[in-house]
Amino acid sequence: MKNVEIIVMGKTGAGKSTLINAVLDEDLAPTGIGQPITRKNELYSKKMLLPVGSKRNGQYGQMGCKLNMYDTVGLEIDNVITDRILDEIKTHIKKTKSKVDASDIHLVWFCVNDRSSRFEKYELELIRKLSIDYEIPFIIVLTQCFSNEEGELEKKVRNTLPEVPRRRVLARDYLVRGGKIAAYGIEDLLRTSVVDYLTLKVDILERKLEALDENCLSRIRYIERKGNGMISDYVSRAEKIGYVPLGCIPAVHGMCITMISDLNSLVGFESGKRFADEIFTDIILGFIVTPLMMIPFLSAAAASAYVQRIGESYLKALISVIDISSDRELKNNVLMKERLKKELSKMKK
Repeated sequence: MKNVEIIVMGKTGAGKSTLINAVLDEDLAPTGIGQPITRKNELYSKKMLLPVGSKRNGQYGQMGCKLNMYDTVGLEIDNVITDRILDEIKTHIKKTKSKVDASDIHLVWFCVNDRSSRFEKYELELIRKLSIDYEIPFIIVLTQCFSNEEGELEKKVRNTLPEVPRRRVLARDYLVRGGKIAAYGIEDLLRTSVVDYLTLKVDILERKLEALDENCLSRIRYIERKGNGMISDYVSRAEKIGYVPLGCIPAVHGMCITMISDLNSLVGFESGKRFADEIFTDIILGFIVTPLMMIPFLSAAAASAYVQRIGESYLKALISVIDISSDRELKNNVLMKERLKKELSKMKK
């Protein structure tokens, strides 16, 4: 039997418990009017017939499923509760994610009261972070919708999170003078959650890949900026040392080894000076010569140019290598040395 795991989140008064009761067709979750009725996260389960497959002759097929709905505490009751509840939600996501089969459904309904005028920044950040970090699709459920027309709040949500699907619901009949507004939207919400689940899942995975690419690019830019700053500092120091012709050469070589070690540390490659010394001695020293550091009046400029060339060459090789190396591989000195040797050898040619 397919398992459908739905985590229901949102602020106090967003109608989470009312929505759960409407879906399960039972008064299981306690409800209130704008008050923090749900004081702890609760799991409600029921075997149900839910829509599956493709639409045929205007109808969806149905399959018996076990529907597990996780009712969560309103996120803004106070900071202490919110932090604790978020930790519990994350633990629940991890736990259910480890148990669900490939055929199971695992997603979040994030409830927003349609009569509210605000969609908080922390809600936006929470949806983006949890969905990407845990690879779990979100659907924004606009609750207490008295009409099926898009309101100002939904426009804000659509403009802020265009990539996240939205569904409007009125979970139970609403009495008005002279009659009632009939409940609607539950079946459409369930169809989107179950029938469109694979599409939602693929979309999340694609956005995670995009985020990883962006993070990688940002990291490379950071390393380039910080690395070039380090190199500039060493170049300035080399120029001062270089005013002593010939005698400056051992000091400049030692400075280059320290610079290589510092550049390694910048990218999280804790190799130590011994590794840097091997790289410098075995590879770099062989294709960058130093005769001008022996000539008076030229030695200072030669020393600074020498350090700059070594720094820029090594940083370029290092960036190329970390771009293809995982965090675990960065800790493997043998592997990293081989990759750096190959990259530096290409430059030597």
